[in-house]
Amino acid sequence: MKQIVMLGLVGMMAGALYAAESSPKEKVTTATKQVGDKDNYSWTTSTKEADGSPGKLGPIEGKAEKGGVTFLGFSISGLPVEVCMKGEKGAAKALEGWQTFDEIAATGGTADAVIRYLRTYQTPVAESARLIGKATDLKEADGAISGELKEEVVKEMLLFGTRRREGQDAPKMTDPKGTIKFWIKDGALTKYEIKVQGKVAAGERETEINRTTTVEIKDVGTTKLEVSDEAKQKLS
Repeated sequence: MKQIVMLGLVGMMAGALYAAESSPKEKVTTATKQVGDKDNYSWTTSTKEADGSPGKLGPIEGKAEKGGVTFLGFSISGLPVEVCMKGEKGAAKALEGWQTFDEIAATGGTADAVIRYLRTYQTPVAESARLIGKATDLKEADGAISGELKEEVVKEMLLFGTRRREGQDAPKMTDPKGTIKFWIKDGALTKYEIKVQGKVAAGERETEINRTTTVEIKDVGTTKLEVSDEAKQKLS
């Protein structure tokens, strides 16, 4: 009996020692996996520019099922939009009922730009897992883990929403900088914040960007996601 108790104590001490010695990167990786291992979760993504103005899509309310459907809700110029995605397929609903991504993209203009964004959209679990690998000098302080983002991913984020006219040279960037910050509670990722800044020149126009994107994760394991029959048909 004493041997069993001692072995249990040794195991607990080893686990505690491992947790204490885990690197910041390992902590974030484990915390992200803990969310991803659940059947479902929700999140809110908000974006703000340096002047306090919101992002082009407004706050995004998201829900995801493990191995199932991802739902997004946001607004464009006051118009509410609903999106359902599964694998490589996606559909959205605005004014005219549910349509596939291909159907919407065919209309061109702003709709096509939004669909391009949605085709590359990553859920918080996928995005944070990717960004962990793109972060350097991760450090833990004041209840959060933060680090610098590699230039390649910062440039990618700075180009979001930048349109390039036919025949125009690729946009040029100067002084790209970015940071990321993760918050963990009870071993699970609860929030992360991305800050990017730099100057983007497209043609004769130069834009200075200073953008903060905050993702708050909630209702892990208790999220309810209902998909209409019409949306399911578009995803089939």
